[in-house]
Amino acid sequence: MTLRSLFELHACGGPCAEFAEQFTARWHDSDWDAAEDHWQLIVNRLLQGRDLEGLKRRDALRIAEQQAQTFALSLLRSPDPTRCPMCAIAPPRSAPESRRPAMEPR
Repeated sequence: MTLRSLFELHACGGPCAEFAEQFTARWHDSDWDAAEDHWQLIVNRLLQGRDLEGLKRRDALRIAEQQAQTFALSLLRSPDPTRCPMCAIAPPRSAPESRRPAMEPR
């Protein structure tokens, strides 16, 4: 059993699709790759919580996914502007076409 991706949630339709669209569009400027990375980080952090200890992996994973959706939707629906919790703590991703500085030989 693996974590459902935002694409899989979107394909489910209904509230799951609404969540995936809002999470991606509003918090990640429609960058599905960045949104997917942060979705996985949020769910994995919830999986580390004590309240999911002792559960079967499938059950813990589905509960963590639901908790992540509920948490994110409550922030997304807030009248105050919010941002992705992972964007707030994770360093920004480097653009794929940008080159990182090379070390100079001594």
